[in-house]
Amino acid sequence: MMFTSPMRLLAAVALDSDSDAVAKELLRLGALEMVSIQELSGDWGSKLSKVEPQVNLARLGEQRRRAEGFMSMASPPIPRPTLDGVSPAAPVDLAAAEKRLDAISAEVNGLRERQKAFQDEILKLDEIRRQIEAFGDLKTGVAASSSYSFLSIRAGLLTVDKAEVLQKALEGIPSVAMPSEGKERPASDDTIGVVLVSLKRDTQRIEAVLERLGWQDARLPESSADGNAETLKTLDSKIDGLKAKQAACAEELGAYFSANSKDLSALWAALRVDELVAKVRSSFSRTERTVLLSGWIPEDKTGSVEAGIRKAAAGGCSIEWMEPRRGEAAAIDVPVEMKNPRILKPFEGLVRNFAVPEYGSVDPTPFVAVAYLAMFGLMFGDAGHGLVVTLVGFLGLAATRKTGKPDGLFRIMTYCGAAAIVAGVLFGSYFGMELFPALWFDYHGIVNGQEATGSVRSVYDILGITIRFGMIVLGTGFAINWVNLIRKRAWFVLLLDKAGLLGGWIYGAGAWAAFYYVGHNYRELPPLDLLAWTLGLPTLVLAIKGPLEFIVRGRGEGKRFKPGMIMDFFMEWIVEILEIYSGYLANTLSFMRVAGLGIAHVSLMTAFFQIARMITPAGPFSPAAIAVLVLGNALVIALEGLSAGIQSLRLNYYEFFSKYFNGTGKAYRPISFNGAE
Repeated sequence: MMFTSPMRLLAAVALDSDSDAVAKELLRLGALEMVSIQELSGDWGSKLSKVEPQVNLARLGEQRRRAEGFMSMASPPIPRPTLDGVSPAAPVDLAAAEKRLDAISAEVNGLRERQKAFQDEILKLDEIRRQIEAFGDLKTGVAASSSYSFLSIRAGLLTVDKAEVLQKALEGIPSVAMPSEGKERPASDDTIGVVLVSLKRDTQRIEAVLERLGWQDARLPESSADGNAETLKTLDSKIDGLKAKQAACAEELGAYFSANSKDLSALWAALRVDELVAKVRSSFSRTERTVLLSGWIPEDKTGSVEAGIRKAAAGGCSIEWMEPRRGEAAAIDVPVEMKNPRILKPFEGLVRNFAVPEYGSVDPTPFVAVAYLAMFGLMFGDAGHGLVVTLVGFLGLAATRKTGKPDGLFRIMTYCGAAAIVAGVLFGSYFGMELFPALWFDYHGIVNGQEATGSVRSVYDILGITIRFGMIVLGTGFAINWVNLIRKRAWFVLLLDKAGLLGGWIYGAGAWAAFYYVGHNYRELPPLDLLAWTLGLPTLVLAIKGPLEFIVRGRGEGKRFKPGMIMDFFMEWIVEILEIYSGYLANTLSFMRVAGLGIAHVSLMTAFFQIARMITPAGPFSPAAIAVLVLGNALVIALEGLSAGIQSLRLNYYEFFSKYFNGTGKAYRPISFNGAE
């Protein structure tokens, strides 16, 4: 966990007939990041050819994604099966798989089109209903009929048998056809009056139906107000019927997916296995009868990988392991595996969000976790507010477990809430109130000017705490950098770099001189002879860095000394001195923002309590004052929590990482059956 995982480069040869079994075993183990063996130094490229795919990889991927789409369309979605227990099997028949998916597509699309048709009709009937409700009666609607109206309202006569046919003929067309007693002329025994309400956009379709049925236009009945109510009732009935049909379609779709879930899962698994095997095989190289493969594997998994390959190849293979950055593996980038326990994975995500550390260097995740939580607690030190953040984190974790989405953010929120609870107990702060005595110092009392005892008595003492904390963080960064440089055997940089031993000495000596000056009431500096030895001499030693670097490296690269280089060396020295003295001072003072955010947190809570007391000057708080306190606490949790999280991240990225972090690494991405897309 202290360092990134050591890696080994595998180079193996197996019979071509065993290549599928070897590929599946590598996928099952999930430990190999594939590398083309032609990337190894040496004359490999001219002797080998790539393995030709046995199947169309693009077609496999397309059909697998189609199956995934149907699985996600189900409600609830059909989970993807795990492929850990997969065993060698015959390749999937792509033609049969495509035919099966086409059949599923036809069935599903048919049901969804029916749902859509019902929904479109519901929307149109809703529009008719809104239009009718806007009129007092149907006659008013006719009077208002114009180019700006969406409705067509008409009355007419039909024979009794044709009136029944009309209802069926209008199915699928949003409309209402109701019998009416009032007519322009008396109806005979075999005719009936009908009032028809529809959308103007459907006029041509309806006109064709009416003409076929022998419709005769008539005058609207006088009792059209009753007809208006009857129309609305009929519309509601039709809308309810359509919604019932829509629900039935949804149930039918759910039943269809439920009945076919096993087939879909099995088909997806078969397609996914073949797709992954094809991807692995595509990175193989081959001779006439053998395949050659290569890839990076963490050192602690080399035994299981070798055993798996030998088993899959029935012993007919040759395996060689190579050290990274040596021999034939010298030109290949080594991937970086950051191996942290589950509790630290969210903070590993923060590191990766910045960059991947260099291979073989210190994994900064544990240090980032401690620094981040300590900073957040100092800025957001309230046990009550921390409890709220922790509960929100737990709720988020519960939600992500159901949806299967990443939970790193909510885990960090949970940890930050716990850090705030610890800090709140130390500061005696519970929703801005001192419900219990502080275990360390009374943050609220000090900020509000109350007399305090102990080592922390004023705001300046709080600022001093954060500056000392920043020095510890920066000092840790120096130490990590020295370890990294020792592991790389970069002795020159270790000794003379601004973040090396000499730069660390200057920083430590400068910090001692600053505390000496403050400790003497800003009136006295350390003795000049001591300053000369602790700060002056190291600063002068920096002047030889440029010439030494030219002697050690420049001559080896064929460079010649020129008189103008003296000025270059001098200017480089001046710039580096400015970077060390001004840069490290700025880095240290930047940690004062930790105290600043903490003081702002306390000040905001004090302000809300004062507002509440202004509302209720005496006695217990009134409901209005309590509402102010509740809203104030919510605002502080949201704003200050976000600010504290961002500033903690900023201090890690730009103050801590700048001392040691070399983000040139490449993330380790092994291929496996259940890996990411």
